[in-house]
Amino acid sequence: MKYFLLTLSLLLCVTVFSQKKSEVDIVSIIDDLTVRWDETAIKMKNYQGIQEFCLTDEYRKATINLLDNIHHWDTSLYFIVKEKFDVNKDKEAEATLRDIEKLETEYSTANFKKFITDECDMLKIIHESFDQETVKQYEKDIRKFEKELVKYLNSITYRIDIIDEHIHHLNFE
Repeated sequence: MKYFLLTLSLLLCVTVFSQKKSEVDIVSIIDDLTVRWDETAIKMKNYQGIQEFCLTDEYRKATINLLDNIHHWDTSLYFIVKEKFDVNKDKEAEATLRDIEKLETEYSTANFKKFITDECDMLKIIHESFDQETVKQYEKDIRKFEKELVKYLNSITYRIDIIDEHIHHLNFE
């Protein structure tokens, strides 16, 4: 049932988007979202940035909303590119579709929320365990924490950036 509702929602989005396709410059929208994500990811790639994310409700909601927007527009882009690929089997379109599929499955907003919840829980444990005697362990935990976080954020950023790069090689006219 959940899969059916998701599929139905996607089809509705596609229908609405198809009707407004000529009114929307999807390349500019993807460009803007890519820049906004890159800025957000850079901010989150250190202990202070993730601490702000975990502790600030407004910042957390804005980041999740940004990811939701990225996934919304990537889904819309997917159907535009799929139509192009179906017509002329364009190699760039094929590569774009693969990258969008990977972003939409492996790095969905739900997956990000799960990952980031685990990271925020780890941050809480680090904070609760900190005292003068365990400062070395604390620093080690922070480095491990940052390394995992940076790896995940870099994976998302790579996917978003590569999709943005692809669309500049596709002719949407």
